[in-house]
Amino acid sequence: MDFQTIAVTVLVGLSFVYATQALMPIAWRMRVLGAMARWPLPTCVTDRLAEKLQKISSCGCDGCDRAQAKGNGLTSALLPGESKIHFMPRRGV
Repeated sequence: MDFQTIAVTVLVGLSFVYATQALMPIAWRMRVLGAMARWPLPTCVTDRLAEKLQKISSCGCDGCDRAQAKGNGLTSALLPGESKIHFMPRRGV
């Protein structure tokens, strides 16, 4: 096998692992990370696993479910220069 085949195989494998853990249900992810935390790993790896165990968001947004809702939840704060977009349904469709 040549270098390009090995490189592509490694990249595709790592991409698969990342996508799998990112889309995995929370309960499964907690079980896998908990099992990995019991392995004899270096301290830097176990610290990172402990940090990951604290995050409960499955979308990778670092805890969006912990944010406090403002108002009725339908509006969000706009930055200066931004405007709200309103979508209107087409007539006669």
